[in-house]
Amino acid sequence: MYSCAPTNAKSLLSNCRPSRKTFQSLKEIVQDYINSCSREAKEELGYFSGQPNLVTAIRVAAEATVDGKRHPHQRRIPGDMLKAFGLALSRKSKELRACKTFAELMEISGKVSKRFWEYSELTLYDTTLRIGAHLGVMPDRVYLHAGVKDGAKALGLRGSLGVLMRSQFPKEFKKLKPWEIEHCLCIYKKQLKRLSFRTGQKRRLLATRT
Repeated sequence: MYSCAPTNAKSLLSNCRPSRKTFQSLKEIVQDYINSCSREAKEELGYFSGQPNLVTAIRVAAEATVDGKRHPHQRRIPGDMLKAFGLALSRKSKELRACKTFAELMEISGKVSKRFWEYSELTLYDTTLRIGAHLGVMPDRVYLHAGVKDGAKALGLRGSLGVLMRSQFPKEFKKLKPWEIEHCLCIYKKQLKRLSFRTGQKRRLLATRT
């Protein structure tokens, strides 16, 4: 079980943001994530991890609720649909409990989610991560979806199977666990794009001088 006690629901539901619009290096971006977002992300997982039993953890994870309030990532999805998703997932509780890897959890969640919507990468990942936190089964690689893909692209990385290994990332990201890298790429995608653009400009300028 992922152990980190949350402070309060309001802090968990707030949208984490970078401290500024531009950064001079990847090291600065990673450190800003650690300083500005890491604690909040761990507290959020601690909330879902700390549910009294697996069935409740599945329901809360799928409904994306923190003390009855909807998580920003799933704000636009109809509540009835999320409840139905959670009910269907709870019927797979024994299978989920038997999983040894996060990939196995994703496979089960993915099959269930297809009954409710076709494109659900973010909700599928978020729900599975919350359940995984309760079970103590966390990602061993970085899953690419939505804004995470943009962040990875800014680093020149593309995952052909929708995932990237932690070892594929620049050394600056070694401070972060795979799920934290996913979170960082999503939150800092614009900053990573700006840094990539400036770095490219600098390289082109140096090339014209040689």
